Amino acid sequence: MEGPGRTRGARGGDGASEFLVLDSCHSTWLFDVPAKRFRRILKGLDLDPALAATDWRSYERLELSDDSDAFVVVLNAAGTRRIRSWRHVDGCEQCEGERTAELSLDDIRRFALA
Repeated sequence: MEGPGRTRGARGGDGASEFLVLDSCHSTWLFDVPAKRFRRILKGLDLDPALAATDWRSYERLELSDDSDAFVVVLNAAGTRRIRSWRHVDGCEQCEGERTAELSLDDIRRFALA
């Protein structure tokens, strides 16, 4: 389902790669699921998005909550290194409804191939 905070799919410029895209309050998370790597594109900064993107980083697994908008990126096999975030939704309790700019699919494709 698409919309604020919802999961979006993006196909890479080569047409073969599929990416899972999650919008949190301050970042767009781009997951290359087959390669088990992710990167974040920070939102709301007065910078070129290319300067506000993290490098690709490996992860062990992604846990999406069934009963909330929370998700956890597990970074190692032992599960001791984790990043927890929340998908941004309308009336978001995490950021008190402050909206940050969303990235276009063209921008996401550009970051997927970088």
